Amino acid sequence: MTKISPMDMVFLLMENATRRLHMTAFMMFKKPAGQEATFVPRMVEAYRNSQPVAPFNRKLKWLEQGLAAWETVKPDMTYHVRSISLPSPGSMEQFYETISFLNTSLLDRGHPLWECYVIDGIEGDRVALLTKVHHALIDGEGGLRVMRESLSESSRSKAFTAPWMANVKAPKPRARRPSPSQMEKIQGLFQRLSKLPGDLIGMGSEAVSIGAQSLNLKSRGTSLPFTAPRCLYNNTAQSAARAYANIELPLDEVKELAKATGTSVNDVVMTFIDQALHDYLHEHKASVSKPLVAFMPMSLRAESGDQEGNQVAVELIAMGKPRASISERLQQINAATQSAKDKGRGMQKATRQVYTLLLAGSLALTDTLPVFGKIPSANLVISNMKGPAEQLYLAGAPMVAFHGLPILPPGAGLNVTFASVNKDICLAIAAAPEAVHEPYRLATLIQQAFSNLQAEVAGTKPKPKSKPASPRRSPKAKA
Repeated sequence: MTKISPMDMVFLLMENATRRLHMTAFMMFKKPAGQEATFVPRMVEAYRNSQPVAPFNRKLKWLEQGLAAWETVKPDMTYHVRSISLPSPGSMEQFYETISFLNTSLLDRGHPLWECYVIDGIEGDRVALLTKVHHALIDGEGGLRVMRESLSESSRSKAFTAPWMANVKAPKPRARRPSPSQMEKIQGLFQRLSKLPGDLIGMGSEAVSIGAQSLNLKSRGTSLPFTAPRCLYNNTAQSAARAYANIELPLDEVKELAKATGTSVNDVVMTFIDQALHDYLHEHKASVSKPLVAFMPMSLRAESGDQEGNQVAVELIAMGKPRASISERLQQINAATQSAKDKGRGMQKATRQVYTLLLAGSLALTDTLPVFGKIPSANLVISNMKGPAEQLYLAGAPMVAFHGLPILPPGAGLNVTFASVNKDICLAIAAAPEAVHEPYRLATLIQQAFSNLQAEVAGTKPKPKSKPASPRRSPKAKA
């Protein structure tokens, strides 16, 4: 058996019927010419006869005193690989309704925590591969890596390889650390962290730094916990219902903006998002007087590192001022992200992982203790991942789309995740209907913000080159 790290354990403990903590993404492929009728049956057969590798062959096993470990098993591939065919005409609206429904249910902890759905019958002779994987099993960047390793750059390759079959590099040995004695209540997170060993020295200095910032004894490097303005986006989900929307932005044009302004692709996209968030609040007569705060994961994964578990840290990023112009907003966000990076470089990796748990705990408290709901630490999650830069194929079928269905954080009802895939920035919005009941409108506002920044930088306003996908809403859970 393999021990579960404290960070991975948090994802298991924080999950409930209204807060699912599995990651979901789909890849869509165009069937090769002449294989329209045979491609999917061969694909399903190959997947059901495949042998998953770690971590996809690991099942959760609870031990004594609320502890848990990963147990290596032989998965039932008939259970894990499902085949679905949409009724004719197989429109994208039908596809979105289907995947929203499939994403509603929790993963069965009696099996390895992942499921795959092969969805056939999509208009244009397309097939989709929808995968659900629990966040305790693998993080977002690790998921992208196994996805990339399952595909080929050659259209001549005929292999049906799936993410769970990818050759994952063996992880480096980790120092054995005593697990906390009680893992049953999120409210005990801070007390349990104090039981971690002395190799996390440095966390104390970070706590002192936070205290000094809160007293204005030193300048603030990043946003402090419990200082975000409460707004519409902090309305948490009251059911398993979710609303989704997607949009693609041309990566080369985003890079041009970053180069012209001396910022980064991440800063530029965050600026589009931040501007759209304020515009959406203004339209709903719910504007705020302080900058919105994003809970933002940052990868700690080395280029040659393993794909198992979670190799991420997080930071609270105060974004642009409510009335800032979009150019000013970009510079304010750039300053905030640079400050967070400088802070991260000064912390040991182990220290930063504990700091991540502290910030995650501050979000969880807003759900578990009502008083903290009035003083949230963040308004939403914004996540950025680097995907493949080339055209990819599955058994000769070109990938024509890739999108995620992001996880909602505790204490907030909105997650905006974006990844660079081939020539696009693929941006996905997930929301509790109580927080954003019109994700399609938010996607449209992001597109408008993109055009406005191009206008300010280049002096001309380009025509929109992408359109948001139709909104997707999952049905409410039934008792």
